[in-house]
Amino acid sequence: MPEQSPPTFTDDGFLCDNQLWTADLATKIATNLEITLTDEHWRVIHGVRRFYERTGRSLSMRPLVRVVRNEVAATLGNSIALARLFGSQTTRHVAMISGLPKPSDCI
Repeated sequence: MPEQSPPTFTDDGFLCDNQLWTADLATKIATNLEITLTDEHWRVIHGVRRFYERTGRSLSMRPLVRVVRNEVAATLGNSIALARLFGSQTTRHVAMISGLPKPSDCI
């Protein structure tokens, strides 16, 4: 079995190949962002990864809120709840931890 090379990241810190994403990698990225992942975080992460697998789209804030509200949990589907979980750079942190490309609303 060939050895898999370590994942690479863009200059902005986003995973270059989302197929290399693992839960362990997500935990390391979150730790670097000073975020401790809880069950709520994992529900959002898995929800946005499923959405990305279906559509190939990384979500900016309004679509992120809508997807989380409709596909994950209504109680998490608002910008305040997501910011509480992922910080002020919500879409950036969700995408980074989820191993997805940089959302269009990130500078």
